Amino acid sequence: MALRELKPARRDIAAKLKYTDYREDLRTDFNGCCGYCDDSDAYTDSICFHIDHFAPKSQFAELETSYANLIYACRFCNMRKSYHWIGLDSTVPNDGSRGFVDPCDDQYDDHLERTAEGAIVSKTVLGRYMVNRLNLHLIRHQVLWNSRRARKLREEIDPLIERFKQAELPKSEAYIALLERYIDLTREIERYEGLALGR
Repeated sequence: MALRELKPARRDIAAKLKYTDYREDLRTDFNGCCGYCDDSDAYTDSICFHIDHFAPKSQFAELETSYANLIYACRFCNMRKSYHWIGLDSTVPNDGSRGFVDPCDDQYDDHLERTAEGAIVSKTVLGRYMVNRLNLHLIRHQVLWNSRRARKLREEIDPLIERFKQAELPKSEAYIALLERYIDLTREIERYEGLALGR
């Protein structure tokens, strides 16, 4: 299945003096998720999300404030990617087996996908390089993805509990108890999620 629920898309943004001034624009364009692993920033401290320079600013200083070169990234992916680049040309991000693909590029999804359990896996040799370089194989990405799915399901269950309570149907107490146990479990998962993120 697709790695990401929504593909990020950069808008045309007026030039700004510092790349950090683009933070909210990037957050919007990347749907509040890391461009590389798709972890959401919804339940994290804002310092957990960085602005990555796709073509590293240490190598390509002229692109430091270029919006087209910026990626909204979780600190884990940003720190793993760091200044890694395969060559001396900012327009050549990979050689087909090593390097990266811009997350806003349609080709990104050609190289990575999710298993039914939520693990991020490679589809190509280049995808394998990205998985290894960015540590996309870490269980944290799978846990955070499943936690997001559980929250969405909980949003559907909450109104059902209220309907069961109001309907006073026979055996509804057992259904209510089951649904409430599920909600408690998802809250416990979120607690673990917070611990995993250092909150």
